[in-house]
Amino acid sequence: MSTVLQIEIERVGAVQQASRSLARLAILMRWAGEGIATASRSDLTPAQAQSFGLAVTWASEEIERHCAVIDEAM
Repeated sequence: MSTVLQIEIERVGAVQQASRSLARLAILMRWAGEGIATASRSDLTPAQAQSFGLAVTWASEEIERHCAVIDEAM
């Protein structure tokens, strides 16, 4: 196997690993966002909790969207 091909394979592997890591982060962010948005016991007002939760959920959706683009490009 050529050195160039080996480097490309390693790069693809690194991108795949990054995409999987980001996808896991998105899952955690969605879970946290939905949890805080619906939490009844919090120091935040209901409006603040909902705003924060929705922002975190939106960020997780953006991460998932970008991961899909990465995966599709590969």
